[in-house]
Amino acid sequence: MITVRVLSIALSMGALVGALAPRAHAADEIRREKLAVFVLGTSEKDAELADNLTEVIIGAIAHRRGVEMAGREEFRARLGVESEQRAQACIDDLACLGRAAVSLGVRRIVAGTVGMRGKQYLFNLNLNNVETNKVENHIFRLIEGGVSDLIPAVQAATEELFRPRVEPGRIQLTSTPSGARVAIDNAYLGVTPLISGTLLSGKHKVRVEADGRFPWVSAVDVVPGQDLGVNLTEANLPRRRSWPKTAAIGSASLAGLSFAAGGFLGVLSQLSPSGETRAAAQDDFLQKQRFSDAANIAFVSGAVFSVAALYFVIRYSEDIFGRSAEADETN
Repeated sequence: MITVRVLSIALSMGALVGALAPRAHAADEIRREKLAVFVLGTSEKDAELADNLTEVIIGAIAHRRGVEMAGREEFRARLGVESEQRAQACIDDLACLGRAAVSLGVRRIVAGTVGMRGKQYLFNLNLNNVETNKVENHIFRLIEGGVSDLIPAVQAATEELFRPRVEPGRIQLTSTPSGARVAIDNAYLGVTPLISGTLLSGKHKVRVEADGRFPWVSAVDVVPGQDLGVNLTEANLPRRRSWPKTAAIGSASLAGLSFAAGGFLGVLSQLSPSGETRAAAQDDFLQKQRFSDAANIAFVSGAVFSVAALYFVIRYSEDIFGRSAEADETN
């Protein structure tokens, strides 16, 4: 049977862990933290499996120096739950678990459930702190395979359960002007004033944009369990002038028209004079000379407009094209 195999493997692995566990001195025993383990099956047929995995968890915890385990049967008796249904109700109730824990001097309780769904094992474990009345950590696992896969997964989950949990932090953003758009790690969150959702500790890329202004981009370091306040002023979101772009486009357009007009007039000025009389031919010659002068003026104007457009592009490049990502992050 599966439960018999679980028991045999659990006891053998528990014995191995116990043999390797360091012996504490008498002075250490006084300072030992006392823990209890309470695991139930999700159904009656999983009850024996839950008892066997309780031994696996106790064995995984036993090697921790300075930890003393409360007896499984003693703890269950102190709970005062006669039926499996009442035990299931108690396992999710810290007050219920706490009453038994206090009477045994237990500070923290590993409580959870285990069961089978087809060919899969499901288990979840909570590390409950009786003193603070809080769940310090929670683990859920879905295991494919047999008993040989389940036991190491439970042992690894037990170790993970006792690792310090890193509390998330948040970022609180305000800006002048308000209503600026906020994105954190390239995900749009909303407009200022804004409090982000929980974020893992460490650096996060924050981008704040407002209409008619340059964006503010920075790598913000989020501290575990704290709200980081970021207040952006108008200096952080400087105005982006719109007229340089209009001036550059207008100058470039006028330059293009001037060169086109100059080319057209230049072609007309190169035509041979014509006329039925000498006077008519002289008038046509003078007209073509005027076309030539106008073409020269158009070319000069085109050059002036081109220089003006180039000046606007160079002098006001950030206003026209926006800032580069590197420039944004330095502002």
